[in-house]
Amino acid sequence: MRMKRTKRTGPMSAVLLSLAAAAGVSACGGEKGQLMVVFQTDMSLPKDIDTVRIEATLDGSVVYDEMFERLGSEGSILLPATLGFLTPDDPSQALRVRVIASRGGKDGVRLLREVLTTVPEGRTATLHMPIQFLCDGSAEVERDAQGNALRDAEGNVLVKNSCPEGQSCVAGSCVPREVDSRELPDYEAVAVFGGGAGDGDGLCFDTLRCFAAAASAPVDLEAFAADGTVCRAAAPSGDVNVALLTQGGGICGEIACFVPLDAESDAGFRVEAGNVLRLPVEVCRRAQSGKLAGLAIAAAGEGQCRRKGTDLPTCGPWSALQGGASTEPDASAPVPVAVAQVHPVSLRVAAGGVTWIAGATFDGEGMAREDGALKTAPVDGGEPLILGATQASPRDLAIDEARQVAFWTNAEDGTLRVVPLAGGEPRVLLADLEQPEGLALSGGALSWTELWGGGVFRAQLSGSGAEVELGAPEELTPTGTAFSSPYRVASAGDTVCWTYQGTLGRTDGAVACRVGEASVTVAAEQRTPREIALDVDGEGNAAAVYWASFEGGSVFRADLSGAEVGAPEEIVSDQGQLNGLAVDEGHVYWTRRDAGTVVRMPKGGGEQEVLASGQARPGDIAVDEATVYWINEGSPDGSDGAPVKDGAVLKRAK
Repeated sequence: MRMKRTKRTGPMSAVLLSLAAAAGVSACGGEKGQLMVVFQTDMSLPKDIDTVRIEATLDGSVVYDEMFERLGSEGSILLPATLGFLTPDDPSQALRVRVIASRGGKDGVRLLREVLTTVPEGRTATLHMPIQFLCDGSAEVERDAQGNALRDAEGNVLVKNSCPEGQSCVAGSCVPREVDSRELPDYEAVAVFGGGAGDGDGLCFDTLRCFAAAASAPVDLEAFAADGTVCRAAAPSGDVNVALLTQGGGICGEIACFVPLDAESDAGFRVEAGNVLRLPVEVCRRAQSGKLAGLAIAAAGEGQCRRKGTDLPTCGPWSALQGGASTEPDASAPVPVAVAQVHPVSLRVAAGGVTWIAGATFDGEGMAREDGALKTAPVDGGEPLILGATQASPRDLAIDEARQVAFWTNAEDGTLRVVPLAGGEPRVLLADLEQPEGLALSGGALSWTELWGGGVFRAQLSGSGAEVELGAPEELTPTGTAFSSPYRVASAGDTVCWTYQGTLGRTDGAVACRVGEASVTVAAEQRTPREIALDVDGEGNAAAVYWASFEGGSVFRADLSGAEVGAPEEIVSDQGQLNGLAVDEGHVYWTRRDAGTVVRMPKGGGEQEVLASGQARPGDIAVDEATVYWINEGSPDGSDGAPVKDGAVLKRAK
């Protein structure tokens, strides 16, 4: 990792609003009070949040409404930031402040924090309105019956709260939105800006450095199951810093993502007698649902990092403080899109996001549990959206960008399913399949393999969006074939190619293609060919087929551009266990499961280049114009069958 000094590149201008004037009434004499609203975050900008809208109304009249975009980018506002309101002519008038945070622009609403209060007289009070990871998902866009976003006169989307009327999200729980300003603390800049006066001279909390040597710890889910109102975890003696270990939200290093919690805070953690951590209930709820990998706990105090509190904001490109250094991952190292995954098995990059399958675990009798999932995240990373949960051994997927849906195969229950990429209820398209495995999409048709049944099929799609339907399946398997266990499949234009993995330790695998109306065997006597990829020309047609032998350690190629399929050509050998394969306009890429490497080579032959090493059983791989993406399957399950949640989705620039 490398250290980066935080810079003050685009501070938010201090705003002090006279609510009497803003509401259209004259101010009277006397000493005015102030309410200083403080905005900060425990997330990473712009990865998690890139747009914030702040609205304020006084007894229903709008007094402030501003949109701040490109958060975390050069020239944007910096956090923490403050917004001051003067006491109105009638101090009893209600001030409502709403903070709406979005990702992917102002329409990608993620969370809402709302407070209803008054402005005190004769003093300046502090109101903290943090943008919290635990409240991610606390708001959504209002829509009409057809699903279209509703907008105000200025074109901004209308946002509704996920909490009941009169409540708002704090640390993942719905609490009353009304705050008594008499109970708010007096404003002190040093308590907001890391000990500084608000001119960038304070310190910030360097998350990656402070948790570099942290120990991981679980939350006590047994106790939570017994009493759902209390969330606890054990902590070592002495002062500590605590962070949530997420799947992609928060501040990410090379192998983990952290959301630091404020010490001695109801919205963070408190240390109780016997070194027990008291945590927000939402922490246990997320851990129980598998959305959190646990906690990171690190020593704090003398010779260590300072204890994180509300007075010590996080460091990062978004920081308004110059008095701290921000540790960032090595620019040459792989960047995590998602971490703490359970055995991911398949990956696609499309529609501005990365979508993958988290594999199922197995019980003591070798039966797959229904704990697999289909997940998606933006290409820049962030907390994944679960598109399909409790899946029975999901195996492969395909993305339809035009319809904005994802398809996947479930081997255990023999289904082919579809779900909108934005989230929604998954739907079964086909059932009673014989262990469906590979899946590919092109030209409005889905192709899939059935591992047990031995067949390869294609069916045309119809309909739009989530209402897509699948036509009658057409079998593509060559007549009289003796090959077994069709595995992965790839398609482009009118060409579909697939592998028969055969039997481990034997040369009974094969590769076949359907080109136009003819199905042909491209190569026989292969050693466990699994992964397959097509080289596609500028018109969307398959120019060549590539495949990789899991056991044999070879990559092969056959030309598809002529009237007949070309002879197989071995272009790479002695590569160990090949577990992923991709092709772009200039290179062929593969992953070595045994060596933990990601490798590429020019398609025309030449020097091999290791793009990443030290990977944990790397598997499926994908490329777009500028980036290489791959999955790490992670460590094998423990002796008790419990999964080790160290799988990951990673990327690096080409």
